[in-house]
Formats: sequence, structure tokens, C-alpha cells
Amino acid sequence: MPLPDENDLLARIAEGDEKAFAPIFHHYRRKVYSYAYHLTGNSAQADELVQDVFLKVWLHRQKIPHVLRFDNWLFTIARNQVFDMLKNMAKESALRRRMAGLPEPEANLVEDVVLTRENEEQLQRALDQLSPRQKLIFTLSRHQGMKHDEIASHLHISRNTVKTHLVQALKTLRDILHFPSDGILIFCFLIIRNFID
Repeated sequence: MPLPDENDLLARIAEGDEKAFAPIFHHYRRKVYSYAYHLTGNSAQADELVQDVFLKVWLHRQKIPHVLRFDNWLFTIARNQVFDMLKNMAKESALRRRMAGLPEPEANLVEDVVLTRENEEQLQRALDQLSPRQKLIFTLSRHQGMKHDEIASHLHISRNTVKTHLVQALKTLRDILHFPSDGILIFCFLIIRNFID
């Protein structure tokens, strides 16, 4: 449920009010943690990401008055923090391999870029095989971060219809791309979108 005085709290945060920050943090903390844990599968990393996300919100609080949807902005920050963490983990892994004298699996950067582009093209072909309605709902949900209720209102359909289309879209994409789970599919979708954007 939204905070009844969220807009007032956000306005005060933008002005540097630390007391207003606490209820916003407590309201969104679990959601950000769940999101981070879903993508990392690691509770310690998810806890660290929660702290990093809200620190970034505080450091960039002057942007809040220009944000149309705070929750979307918050989860965009969370997504970017996850990707930054994964990039840093990859760099640390590569450094450890070099120090151990092991070959680097990512030695051919050009090949990596080509593979990423091929993955994006494969995903786009898979998305094109969805029905127009499924593709639209999937894009609104996964790329634009809209919730089921928002999509239902936007498209003038029921929330259950949105959920049915999303479940079917994920099943179709998983079958086409041969992914074992929806979580891996969504994670792949987010990584590719982050790379392209």
C-alpha cells in the first residue's frame, strides 16, 4: 500500500529532511530487498544493495521533484546497482584468475559483444512470436516497470487478464529460448535491455 503522505515526505527529502527519509526507507526497504535477492540469490548481497540503493536516493534527492513515479525511479536505481555489482564481481573474478595464472574466459571482448547482440536478436525474435497483446503486456511489465493493476487500468482489462497474459508470455518465451525458469528469463531480459540502453 502507498504511504498516505508519500508526496509530502518526498518533497521534504528533496529539501534535505533526514526525518522524512526514515518512513520512505522503511516502506520500500523490503520491496528493494526482495527485488535484489531475486536477481542475486544472495541475502548478504541483497542487504548491501538495499543500503547502496537508498544511499544513492539520498545523494540524488534533488532529482525527486522531477520524478513522475518514485517507485519506478527507485527500482531503476536498484536495477542499475545490481548490474554494477555484477560487473564488479566479474572484474574481481578476472583479476583473481590473472593472479592465479589462469586463462581469462572473457579474453575475446569482440566475441562477447557479438554473443550479446545475438542473444538480444534471439530474444527479440522470441518476443515477436508472442501475440500483440502478450508482447505489449510483457513489455509494459518487464521493461517499463508497470504493476499489474497499472497495466490493467492502462489497457482497460482486468488484473487477472494481465496475469494470464504474462504467465503465458513467460511460458512461451521460456520454451522458445530453452530457459529452465522464469527468473533466469527475466534476468536475461534485464541484462540485455541494460546493455542495449
